[in-house]
Amino acid sequence: MITGKNLIAGSWEQTVQSSIFHTVNPKTNQALPTAFQEATSDQIDTAVAAAEVSFETYASTSFEERATFLQTIQEELQSHQQFILETYQEESALPEGRAQGEFQRTLAQIQRFIELLQKGSLAEIKIHTQGPDLRKMNYPIGPIAVFGASNFPLAFSTAGGDTISALAAGCPVVVKAHPFHAGTSELVADCIAKALVKCNLPQGIFSHLGGQSHKIGSLLVSHPKIKGVGFTGSFSGGKALYDLAQKRKEPIPVFAEMGSINPIFIFENKLKTDFSLAETLAQSVTMGTGQFCTNPGLIVVCDPSGTHDLAAEISQHTSELSLPPMAHDSIQKKFDLQIDELKSEGKLKSVYSSGNCSAVVGSIDAKEFIKNKKLSEEVFGPFTLVVNCLSVSQMLEVAMALEGQLTATLLGEKEDNRDLKMLLSKLQSKVGRILFEGVPTGVAVTEAMQHGGPFPASTDSRFTSVGTDAIYRWLRPVAFQDCPNELLPDALKNENPLGILRNVDGNLTTAAL
Repeated sequence: MITGKNLIAGSWEQTVQSSIFHTVNPKTNQALPTAFQEATSDQIDTAVAAAEVSFETYASTSFEERATFLQTIQEELQSHQQFILETYQEESALPEGRAQGEFQRTLAQIQRFIELLQKGSLAEIKIHTQGPDLRKMNYPIGPIAVFGASNFPLAFSTAGGDTISALAAGCPVVVKAHPFHAGTSELVADCIAKALVKCNLPQGIFSHLGGQSHKIGSLLVSHPKIKGVGFTGSFSGGKALYDLAQKRKEPIPVFAEMGSINPIFIFENKLKTDFSLAETLAQSVTMGTGQFCTNPGLIVVCDPSGTHDLAAEISQHTSELSLPPMAHDSIQKKFDLQIDELKSEGKLKSVYSSGNCSAVVGSIDAKEFIKNKKLSEEVFGPFTLVVNCLSVSQMLEVAMALEGQLTATLLGEKEDNRDLKMLLSKLQSKVGRILFEGVPTGVAVTEAMQHGGPFPASTDSRFTSVGTDAIYRWLRPVAFQDCPNELLPDALKNENPLGILRNVDGNLTTAAL
């Protein structure tokens, strides 16, 4: 049963004086029945204080204990799967297949962190015995504030990558649920709360706050006991939180993934030989009704002869699609406003709107695109802009005009390798992930994944929000010099009781000292 209450360190609290809000079914545009309570400033303070109190205990738990906790969260999610997915679909209008897929991805992400904890490699042990005895390992940074994402009610939300990586690191978490899917978020939060009880861990390790007001997020990020922030969402939202965190007496890291237009660069030989290219691009642009952070919002084409109208070809395929509504009416309204602005400016060479759905494809010449910086801003939704270049040198100019991106894709043939290498050299400093096959939509949850990029794609391009390396956002190195063996953490002790791989005087070994 969904209560609409806030979870404060193990207690679902009802506050009479709280403002209330409702989630909305995007298909009907009708409010759903549950009234959700806005978290109060007192509840925020209590939640964060409880997180701080529990931090020392939780940070000292073994990797095995944390792995058991994550496994118990998995089990709780699985036992409540049906109700979670029903609520997910009601609040998001996303189809059953997408709901099932995202649920399985959420479970798989948790499993990856369980395996990481079992290996113990997150500690990154380095021991130097020649000279002063120095032993270094990673240590959790403290209570973390996590903001649920609007476009992924499960995988980037309450038990998503930010929360699970922080819990795996040994950091308590206070989640600010996204108001678009508050019911889904509450059900998942209850699973985490039940797992804490089953694992006999302090309840302050996890709290869950609801609300529509930006004030809740501001109070959370400004709280002196919060030591880091995880955010996936708009540029304006992420930048506001980042600025707020830097103005604190003690500035803290904000790891915000804020969006990207994910340019795809297509060489002439690829245009000539890939006859399914337009259809593939149409599917990528419209996947999730354009609400993936990796949907391609820019397609840069080298077509010296001018014989290919790729925008029109993509539009032919998007016009045949029937898309579910966006996650919330406010996202659709902003999308419509941005499209209207693009049309009214008269800068685009052509604009193709689908008759069956909200998909839009525009085209423009490279010279005009380079002149107008606004055209490189993200339009969140099923939109892409095709930029027509007459030469590879123009493609390079377009690449240089772009800001930081999550992804870039280079599509060419073997004979294009020389030009591909030139383009690659320009993009490496601007992009987190570079693809040479396929399309950028979707991410693989592995150690090798990089989901982040130079500003404004994210606030710190050195880190990823997807894959097990996401844990390093919530860890910092601590060195012990000439410390008695009995006072050292188990991971650093001479006998290596955890049996983990350690770097000892430059050599990787599991042997005892």
